[in-house]
Amino acid sequence: MPETTHKLLSTGTWLAVAAAICLAFVITGLIKANVQSTEKQIREPLPVDVIPYQRTDHYIRQSSYIGTVRARRDSALAFEVAGTLETLPAREGMSVAKGQILATLNTDQRLARLRAEEANLAKITTNLELATLKRERLADLLTRGLTSQQTFDDAQLGTRALEQAQRAVSARRDSASLEIEKSTLKAPYSGVVAQRFADQGGVVTPGTPILRLLAQSKFEAHVGVPVAIGDSLKLGELYSLTIGKQRLQATLKNLRGDVDALTLTVGAIFLLPDNARVKTGETIHLELAESVYASGGWVPLSALTAGNRGLWNVLAVKTTSQGEVAARESVEIIYSENDQVFVAGTLAADARIIASGLHRLSPGALIAPLED
Repeated sequence: MPETTHKLLSTGTWLAVAAAICLAFVITGLIKANVQSTEKQIREPLPVDVIPYQRTDHYIRQSSYIGTVRARRDSALAFEVAGTLETLPAREGMSVAKGQILATLNTDQRLARLRAEEANLAKITTNLELATLKRERLADLLTRGLTSQQTFDDAQLGTRALEQAQRAVSARRDSASLEIEKSTLKAPYSGVVAQRFADQGGVVTPGTPILRLLAQSKFEAHVGVPVAIGDSLKLGELYSLTIGKQRLQATLKNLRGDVDALTLTVGAIFLLPDNARVKTGETIHLELAESVYASGGWVPLSALTAGNRGLWNVLAVKTTSQGEVAARESVEIIYSENDQVFVAGTLAADARIIASGLHRLSPGALIAPLED
């Protein structure tokens, strides 16, 4: 019995060993096949979109400068004489035509003074006519020796005194008439009443603003620009301005000769076209394309990945003995516009860079460039 058991155990052991060896061979074969398959996948070049990198010494930057819309005529209207406001038909927002009456002053006292001066002028005119006739008669008598020279001189001087008095009274009459005329405030040009500063019945003094009148059709844009930009602008040329969704072509009318102490900018004044749909006080933007001198080149935003210390990485095509591989280059973003960025860094002037799909690649990976 023990001998039989021993033989059975020996046979089982050999079978187990043989099975283990066979299993080991199978596992080893599977591992080698997996490794070979993986190596084949890794070594298979990945197709990538490649674009050329073109280095330049400058780039164009789109800049926008803010300004305001102003009426070409913006006046605070006032009376030239004092008085009490009798009528004020102008209302805020009302459109008025040139010469239209906007306000009037009470003229009772001025009319009374005008009538008094006219009466004085009529009296003096009558006395002057009588004195003139008397002088003419005395002149005739003097030639015949029937009157003295003294009498004639007195008549002549009296006539001159009346002539001077007539001129003085006539001037006072004209002054009273002019004050009555100035008691009516008329629109100096067609426009819109923007503000009222007084009400009917109030007493106003000369120069006190009564109304603010804005020209209805002619508008200007006043934009502050840096001194260097102001020096590059040319009078009479057209420039692009935007207000909301509206884009306008405006002519540069003038450049102010001083620098604003608060904003350190120069005022540029543009004439807006007559068909511009704008209002006084609206914000407007001057759009300029500026040349900025810097060595670098443009790359798509999709070609960048984050780097260290504020820098960015770009994968460029590098030729090796194994084929073309992805090589990391460091760049710094100088300017960005939409989906393009202007960069400077270690990229060669004739480099080819991978435009997209960087998440599938790592430095040193084999690639198959697809030139764009």
